[in-house]
Amino acid sequence: MLTFKAEVLKSKQKSDGTYNVKIRMTYKREVKRIPTNIFVRKDDLTKSFKLKKPQFIKEADALVRQYQEICATLPLESSNYTLNDIWEYIQAAIQKDSSIDFIQFSQNWINNTSLKGRANYQTSLNNIISYIGNDSLNIGQISLKFLQGFTEYLYSKRARHIEELKKKGKRIPSNRMVPLYLGCIRHLFNEARRQYNDYDRGIILIPNSPFDNFKMPKQEATRKRALSPEVIKKIWDLPYILNKTNGRERVCPYNLAKDCFILSFCLIGMNSADLYNCSELEDGVITYYRTKTKDRRLDKAKMQVSIPPMVMPLIQKYRDFTGKRIFNFYHNYSTANNFNRAINAGLKEIGKLLNIDDLEYYAARHSWATIAINKAGIDKYTVHSALNHIDESMKVTDIYIERDFKIENEANRKVVEFVFGSRTAF
Repeated sequence: MLTFKAEVLKSKQKSDGTYNVKIRMTYKREVKRIPTNIFVRKDDLTKSFKLKKPQFIKEADALVRQYQEICATLPLESSNYTLNDIWEYIQAAIQKDSSIDFIQFSQNWINNTSLKGRANYQTSLNNIISYIGNDSLNIGQISLKFLQGFTEYLYSKRARHIEELKKKGKRIPSNRMVPLYLGCIRHLFNEARRQYNDYDRGIILIPNSPFDNFKMPKQEATRKRALSPEVIKKIWDLPYILNKTNGRERVCPYNLAKDCFILSFCLIGMNSADLYNCSELEDGVITYYRTKTKDRRLDKAKMQVSIPPMVMPLIQKYRDFTGKRIFNFYHNYSTANNFNRAINAGLKEIGKLLNIDDLEYYAARHSWATIAINKAGIDKYTVHSALNHIDESMKVTDIYIERDFKIENEANRKVVEFVFGSRTAF
């Protein structure tokens, strides 16, 4: 039987002459004494050290009733609770009555997470703070109505941003940020529920589930970036910019962009971060682990690409003389992001020459996939695999299969030969 009783221990007098009133919990002959915020002096006690002043008796009785009421729903007879389990249950129930600050929790989570994309979570949280005009938010206030209002706020903010871009004559970005921000907030909310709710023991401090009935906005389709085979050949055939003084090839974003775009296309849409980081080259095969997804996959997003002979001169041109990595890009650019920015700056120049609106590095990857399916007769599953995407329906099966990448590289041979013809000499 579980019992609660207020008591004062004669032997526990503090240096200031006071005694702390404790609530004694007894269960299965175990005893636990819980400190309270009630402090009394010897004059407040009887000779047997019982409370005698009404105000202290009333405060202590209120605590006892609170604990009794909390434990009234516990099935003590049918469960193997320990005294510590019961006390944790009481603490959790008391905490439930106090507010959980969603913004404070989220900020702590962002500061301590090892996940990539922290900036997106921070921006999402900043938008919440801007929306409510406060840096504190009781998690219980996040309701379906709250989410709908926040969504409208994000869209109106985006509309104002678009108007500003139009006035400046700048490109209008696709609507990916609103769904991204809401997805981040949903993730943070679920992390809070994971921390505060103990479903096994029935301790639910965050009972609301506003995202269950909330319709998440859909992302707009990714802007089509694929180039035709003819345009890709034009990029390949573009002359380099040379120095006027010595006639040598100039070190500039334009020349870098021309080479890296062709490298990416001929290496099955290899991302700039992977060109920057890759370090394994053996027998004409580059082995790399896709930077974007390697931390989320058991196979570390491993990929092997056979180098088409037509780009071997580019491989040699940018070889890292130290041998630490395949390419020397990291000697000239401190980060993969800076490297990518330099490429895209050069592609803007190339785009103007060839009348291609907003040419970007990622167009090489889109172009490879589009040409593979529409022109080279490669099936969609092979393209999916060549791009090193995950097939969720085959996720378990993939654990048992060691890929040799022959099919993907045969597909690449067909794509490169379709675009460049006999110059590839596979």
